[in-house]
Amino acid sequence: MRAAAALGCLVASGLVAAAPPARADAVEALRYDSEERAHVVDLKVDRGFATMVVRRTVANLGPKSDQATFHLDIPDVAVATRLRTAGSDASGRTIWFEGELMEAEAAASKYQELTGIGGYYPKDPALLSWRHQGHLALQVFPVAAKSSKTVEYTLKLPLEYGDGAYRVELPPMGTETLSALVRISAAHGDDVVTVNGVAGASPIAARADRPLAIELRPRSVPRLDASIASFGFAEHKHLVRARIAAAPRLSEAPRGAHVVILFDGSRSMHDRESGLVAVRAYLSQMPGAIVDFLTFDRQVRAPIGARLPVAEALSRLSGLALEPRNGSRIDDALARADAILQASPLAARRVVVVTDTLTRSELTPVKIGAVPWKSGAVLHVAVVGSGEASASRDDDSPWATLPRRTGGLFWSASAPSTVDGKARAVFEEWARPKRIEKVFVKGVTGGFAAQDVLDEGQGFEHFAIADAPTTRVDLTGEMWSTPLSATFTPSVEHGKLAAALVFGTSLHYGLSDAEQMTLAMHGRAVSPVTSYLAIEPGVRPSNEGIDWGAAGTGGGGSMGQGFGVGHGHLSGVGGAARIDREGWLRDQLRAAADLCGVSRGTLSVSIETTLDEIVEIDDVTIEPRDGKAEACVREEMWSTALPAMFDAASAMFVVTASKR
Repeated sequence: MRAAAALGCLVASGLVAAAPPARADAVEALRYDSEERAHVVDLKVDRGFATMVVRRTVANLGPKSDQATFHLDIPDVAVATRLRTAGSDASGRTIWFEGELMEAEAAASKYQELTGIGGYYPKDPALLSWRHQGHLALQVFPVAAKSSKTVEYTLKLPLEYGDGAYRVELPPMGTETLSALVRISAAHGDDVVTVNGVAGASPIAARADRPLAIELRPRSVPRLDASIASFGFAEHKHLVRARIAAAPRLSEAPRGAHVVILFDGSRSMHDRESGLVAVRAYLSQMPGAIVDFLTFDRQVRAPIGARLPVAEALSRLSGLALEPRNGSRIDDALARADAILQASPLAARRVVVVTDTLTRSELTPVKIGAVPWKSGAVLHVAVVGSGEASASRDDDSPWATLPRRTGGLFWSASAPSTVDGKARAVFEEWARPKRIEKVFVKGVTGGFAAQDVLDEGQGFEHFAIADAPTTRVDLTGEMWSTPLSATFTPSVEHGKLAAALVFGTSLHYGLSDAEQMTLAMHGRAVSPVTSYLAIEPGVRPSNEGIDWGAAGTGGGGSMGQGFGVGHGHLSGVGGAARIDREGWLRDQLRAAADLCGVSRGTLSVSIETTLDEIVEIDDVTIEPRDGKAEACVREEMWSTALPAMFDAASAMFVVTASKR
């Protein structure tokens, strides 16, 4: 299009300040009509940033050489780091003239000089300059009469990382009459790129007449990928940029593991169905596993068989109905699991205990924490309630000692009534670590404070101006209870990238011109104080140059610039006084004596309860002594189902009764 007014000419020339244009590219000539013929973008997507090489061709429809100006609306975070202009040699072959990054005023002055009236044939100066963040101007002269001109500029822009992918959404690119053709490829051949959710053979071609959502999913990456930059550009001023990304998958569940499930079958285990759902969801994430499912109360039992393939175990568990019993011999269950796995030929060994942790007082968490563990299996212990699927570690529980010794954890969890997709995803964390916890990052300057959990597929970003350099970054944490550490150091290349990308942020606003100049030159970026000027060697003002002093052209030289372990059932003192639990137990003791044929004598028994469960029976005596009858009474008392009045988390009773 033709610039139709003096102000339009001034803006087109780039030699006076311009108001921000509308959000779309525009291409205009200074004196005649022009037409854009080609707009091609080669977008290379890397891990953390993308590089856009943009090649554009404009035609001059007029009778003499003219200047074309591209008003470039670019993403606000993008920066320009290169300029080239195409010419031809004596044989007509295309040659490229590389742009030089210069101080903006000097570049503008040189461009005006080279495009002015002179006695030489027109050559090829091009000027890429800053207007404001997200908007650049590219001026090129001459575009020969009835001919075309090709220019190329390079943009870099950062990508956001989350859910295992690097993403950026590009706005529509091009003019109202010609949208850009974008060819997208990955910098690493193994990585997978999608455009608006669609994958294709590399490069993927798309017209940018609408927004383009670009996503890159990295493959074959380290557990922690990092880029660290630290560049000192003034006294006590250092540009610091840190990106730490956790791999899309931090770990894999072992294939063909031997898994032992220890399931609390005691009466106080009120959320049995939820616990079984959690177990089934977990086993569904253990490919090729061999499974032993054991329940424990007074005894340890194998209700569905031994050494089952995981598919068979899941099938049998889906229809399993457990009869609750007294007793919580978790110590016996752990010993059985350890013995099974010591004898197992399989290298990968896992134990998951689902329990309410309510056991006899003699079996303290300290004693459980000191249990011998010879199989080398990773052990998880979990309390599972009913509700939406969730699982969180509880390192503060006194029951956490034993699992942490093995590399596992103590979990507070909840599970729904059926195994669904969310339950499988939640309890996959019992199969493999999916996050780094207790994260601590040391050494990043500029006020950085990392959150204490880094989920797989997520990352940290930090971009700041610090008063001290970042020389080394140390990250520590845990995967389950296994320590993890990593060390990263700044690189020169990342420092150059950061120095460029700062002009796509608000950080540069508070910097002096001299400080901006240092950063722009280090990053080779167009900025408020720098521009690219590309010229053919030996170029001089031409005989078809622009008369900058003429009316309408202007002559200025300035640039426009969870679930708890306890149950809360403890009764108050007044309630305990009103309920005769001991009397009820006395009646049960007499009934047991009758069933065992004890017709006379004095009976005595010590009973320990947790909620509505008997967890220990000691000191059963009958006077006069009768060993066989005492054993019988013990067994009968073990089978007693306690009523709701037994609601204390832990209680001891010494019960005596007489038979006359």
